[in-house]
Amino acid sequence: MEYEQGAESQSMYGNPSIRRPSESATHIARADCPHLSDPEWEALQRLATVIGEAAVATMLRTLSPTEQHGVALGFIVTDQRDAAAATTTTASSGTTPRV
Repeated sequence: MEYEQGAESQSMYGNPSIRRPSESATHIARADCPHLSDPEWEALQRLATVIGEAAVATMLRTLSPTEQHGVALGFIVTDQRDAAAATTTTASSGTTPRV
């Protein structure tokens, strides 16, 4: 979907805090989430590779900081469990894990 950037849209988006629909709707900067720790932020970046950047951006725009912490922590725990399970499976089978 394309949006024209003519005079009509200039008045609609005159406020710099309102982004055009085509403008980076899926990007959230680290500076926008100072309440998240670095490990939480990194976990959300990894989560974006799983569920998509748009889903994570929507979550960061709509959930409270407490809920954001919970999502990040939940993903960290799941990530650690998956890594531990892969290590256990690899150790017992004697094969090298695929990355």
